[in-house]
Amino acid sequence: MRVLITGANGFVGRHTVHDLQQAGHTVSGFDLATSPATPPTLDIHTGDIQDKDAVNEVVAKTRPEACVHLSALSFVPEGWRNPEALFSINLLGTIHLLEAFRRQAPGARILVVSSAEVYGLRPRPRPVQEDDLLDPDNPYAISKAAADRLALLYARQHGLPVMTVRPYNHIGPGQDPHFVVASFATQLVAIARRQAIACGQAPAILKVGNLDSLRDFTDVRDVARAYRLLLENGQQGRAYNLCSQQTTTIRAILDQLCDLSGAHPAVEVDPQRYRPAGERPGLDTTRIETDIHWKPKIPMSATLRDILAEATRTFRTEQRA
Repeated sequence: MRVLITGANGFVGRHTVHDLQQAGHTVSGFDLATSPATPPTLDIHTGDIQDKDAVNEVVAKTRPEACVHLSALSFVPEGWRNPEALFSINLLGTIHLLEAFRRQAPGARILVVSSAEVYGLRPRPRPVQEDDLLDPDNPYAISKAAADRLALLYARQHGLPVMTVRPYNHIGPGQDPHFVVASFATQLVAIARRQAIACGQAPAILKVGNLDSLRDFTDVRDVARAYRLLLENGQQGRAYNLCSQQTTTIRAILDQLCDLSGAHPAVEVDPQRYRPAGERPGLDTTRIETDIHWKPKIPMSATLRDILAEATRTFRTEQRA
């Protein structure tokens, strides 16, 4: 298939590009700018998802048979700081995309990437199913819930072959250090280097948020594989939950990274990184397992090793620059 990926230069976008290309699909990307990380095999088009004309143009040029819509403002705290940009990108951008496909490529399969944040923090008597009530409780979640419902409405109203996917947190090599696990890895690599230079005498303090928060993390490469399988075999008009079904505390993740890096610094809570420890509901993933036979394959230990290795390479590159 000819596949268009919006947000192709982002963390998930790069992994999705790679997975689709490895499976033999022809991939075009749409993003704000090119990046040193953009693979030379990617047909990249620059533009802003908030610009309706730019979105129409890239659909016309690439003539996609499928699309993974990843363009989004995805850092939850940023939604509180800049709600106007949040809704312009996450909701209006999705409208621009759906309208472009409705007019120019109505038969193309579209996967709109939503978020499990749409379910909120409300306690549930059982794991949440896709047809259960959405109860978003922060601006980011509200923007994603609105885009999610709109995408499924386009499937019903206009007959577009649209699906949405609602993933929990995903991690892996190449993630922005604003996000918790990448932040830990980046800090630990720098601490280990300083201690090596100072023969263990350098101060070692790692800035953290709420270490008691529970999270369900999936390796981004498993997520990218799920997105490809949904494009290939998912049922239009459906939402899909996606997670690892393995819940862990942030503290446990940090402990594993410390053991892998050999650095065991003191921790200091940074109010800017702190989020309340609300426990999000578990997800029922029966639908995605049944429809596309997907389950995560990569163990957490391998994910963390790869994250730390990538953080080490990045640190060395920056030191040489």
